[in-house]
Amino acid sequence: MSTTDRNRQTVERARALVPAGEVLRGEHGVSLADRAPRPGYYRRPRALRSERRTLGSWLMLPVNVAARLYAITWNPFEAFFEAVFWREAKKPGKPFHGGWNSMAGHLARAVLPRTKNSTAVMLQVTDRRLQLAYVSHARSITGGLGAAEAGWATDLRNVTWIRDRSDVAGGDHEIGFVDGSWCSVHFGGHGWSRMASAFPVRLSHLDQVPNPGWVAS
Repeated sequence: MSTTDRNRQTVERARALVPAGEVLRGEHGVSLADRAPRPGYYRRPRALRSERRTLGSWLMLPVNVAARLYAITWNPFEAFFEAVFWREAKKPGKPFHGGWNSMAGHLARAVLPRTKNSTAVMLQVTDRRLQLAYVSHARSITGGLGAAEAGWATDLRNVTWIRDRSDVAGGDHEIGFVDGSWCSVHFGGHGWSRMASAFPVRLSHLDQVPNPGWVAS
């Protein structure tokens, strides 16, 4: 299957997860922006629990475990020298505001779910909610498709703005919530410029962030 066909199939499967009676305003594959902090492994929610691990996923398991251990035991002296001598110039703006238990924190954690196999994460905006859809890339030996399920969601009234940060990287956006928190996400691939139009309030990078410094407890 070509990449185009797989992407089309992913979108169609994600659309089937939109609740009945709701109008889909926008959808796009999403990840955390490169400059945004990553939640720890055990802060990330489990998704697609019923799915079985594929052979390829089993083969990659030692690599993934080694990568997590490396992140924990990384030589602090090496980290210091990289930070001082090899650090790239800082990009403008804060990538995240609010703790992991804020609304933005919950979104950031859910964008990186714990799954057994490679999974596409789609951000969907309907006339009522903002939600994530998880679509597995796994296939059985007979060609059967892996699981798909709706994940984290919040009432659209909790989403106060989206801010285009293509001044940092094309596809980067900050999404703000009523508790004053926000996080930076990335819409990859073609069509990302249309995604912001699905949100109630759209800001450019020249606009100030509303309610800076305030996060509800």
